[in-house]
Amino acid sequence: MHLSLEHIEKEMAGQPVPGRLADYRIYLAALYSLRAAEMQKILGGKAALWLDIRAEKNSDTATDREWETTTGGQREIQLKWELRRIDKLSSAINTKLRVMEGEARNQF
Repeated sequence: MHLSLEHIEKEMAGQPVPGRLADYRIYLAALYSLRAAEMQKILGGKAALWLDIRAEKNSDTATDREWETTTGGQREIQLKWELRRIDKLSSAINTKLRVMEGEARNQF
């Protein structure tokens, strides 16, 4: 089975198994860490390039728009939204696990 955000989202829509949810949280934490490290590298190089772009532009807004057309800028946007997805999905899994734990305690 190939694990992906889409696969986890589909499973969350059904009746997921608690053990599998815990595994998903571990996967999401690792994925978040990898993506955050990539974002760190992009932002590290952004400052110098941004200043070079700014020298040719009339405003910070124009510079930001130009940055967003670069490969690094496009990847930054993708990573920003992927990190948000991972964060929200991990939070939803945590909530589901807490609810399942509460339900299990009330059954015994």
